[in-house]
Amino acid sequence: MKTNSKNSLVAIAAIATLSMAFFAPSAKAAITLPKGSWPVCASATDAYCIESVTLTPDGGKPSILSFGTSGAAAANPDVTSGKPLAGHWGSSDWTAATLGAAGYDGIFVDAHQANDYVPWVYVDVQPALGSALAVQSANKSYAANLDKNIAIGIKLHLGTIKTGVTFGVGQDVTTVIADTSGLASIVIDGYPTTVPVAGSSKDCKGTAGKAVALVNQFQSVIVPQNDPLGFGIDGAAGNLYVGSNGTCSLSTPVWDADSKHFRYTSSAPALSPDGSKTNKGFYHAVISFADAKAYWGLAKPQDAAQALTVSILTSAGGSTAAIATVSAKNNFITIDTTNFDFPDALLDIALNPTYNGTSAGPDATNSSAAAKATATSAAAKANQKIKANVSKTSTITCVKGKSTTKVSGVKPICPKGYTKK
Repeated sequence: MKTNSKNSLVAIAAIATLSMAFFAPSAKAAITLPKGSWPVCASATDAYCIESVTLTPDGGKPSILSFGTSGAAAANPDVTSGKPLAGHWGSSDWTAATLGAAGYDGIFVDAHQANDYVPWVYVDVQPALGSALAVQSANKSYAANLDKNIAIGIKLHLGTIKTGVTFGVGQDVTTVIADTSGLASIVIDGYPTTVPVAGSSKDCKGTAGKAVALVNQFQSVIVPQNDPLGFGIDGAAGNLYVGSNGTCSLSTPVWDADSKHFRYTSSAPALSPDGSKTNKGFYHAVISFADAKAYWGLAKPQDAAQALTVSILTSAGGSTAAIATVSAKNNFITIDTTNFDFPDALLDIALNPTYNGTSAGPDATNSSAAAKATATSAAAKANQKIKANVSKTSTITCVKGKSTTKVSGVKPICPKGYTKK
C-alpha cells in the first residue's frame, strides 16, 4: 500500500467519481456520518465507533487487541502527508500470541466516511511498528506487508445504517450484520491479500500498466441501503460481500433488475513491477440465502451451484477463470473465481436460464420449452449487452530471453525490454 495519504486516497477518489456517476447529483443523503476517524466505542449504545479488533493466526487462538497499546495515535505521522494515523491497536502479548512474524507490533484501524459525497464507511488497516507506520525495508514509501496468515476481525457500530453491501480488498472475507434495539453493527472478518499497487490512475488502464509494488492489504467499504446514495433492493438482508485484490476503480456492484445480472469490477495494473509477469486477480463473493431470494427469487438457495452462472469478462472479449466455484452452506452462498488477468476483468453473476427453482414468474416450478427459450434469449441478450461494452482487442506474445508474456489490448505493445514473437 502506498502510504495512507496516497494509495488509500486513490481508491477513495475512485469511489467519489463512480458514486456520482451512478447516482443523481441532486440526491440528498438520508444518513449523516460523523466527520473524521471513528473513535473506540465507550459503551454498547454508542453509534459510529469501533467496538473491537481481533487477530487470529492460522491454527491459533484469537487475540483481542487493545486500543492505544504501543503508542498514542497522535504520535503516528504518515510519512507522506505528515498527518497522524488514527486507531492504533496492539497487545502486550503480541509476540507470545505469534503475531509478530511479519515484522510489525500493532495495526492501525481507521474507519471514516469514504468521502464528502456519499454516506459510505471506509475501513483501512495498516501495520504499525512502535508508534509509527511499519514500512518496507527496501522502499520506505510503502507500508509493510500485513501477514496473510493472520485473520483480521473488526466490529463496528453503524448507528442507523442498514447495510446494503460491503465490498473491498481481502481474502476469504465474511460479514455478520446485527441490529440490537435499533443500533446496527457489523463484524468484518478475513485475511489480507496481495495487491498490485498503482502509482497513478494511468497505471490502472491498458495492458502495459505496471504496478509500483506488491503489498498485502485489507480494506472494506460499507454501503447502506436506507439512503438514496446506497445500494440494495426491497427485502434484501444486506449480508452481501464482494472482494478482490484490485484497488483501481473500486466501487459498488451493479444490479440490473431487468436481466437479474449482478456485476462487479475492480482492477489493477496489468503487469508486475518489473514487467515480467501478468498480474492475476480473484473475486470472492458471499451472498446470504435471504439476499439470494431477494435478488434472484431462489426458492432453494442451497441449489446455488445449479441456479447461478458465474462469468468473467475481460477486454480480450471474455475469458473464463481458471477456477470458478460456487458452494452453499450455513445459509450463505460463496462464489470464488481466480486466476484471471488484470487490468479490467468483470465478474458477472446471473440466474441460470435452465434452472426452474425460482419463486418469481408464472412458471417458477414447472418448466416448458417456451419458458426456457425466453429465459435463454434474455440471458443471451444480457450477455451481449455486457460484451458490447468491452473493446475489441488482440493478443500478442512478447519474449525477453527465457521469459514470455502475453499482452492484450486494442493496439497491444510489448513491455520495455521485450520483443514481439
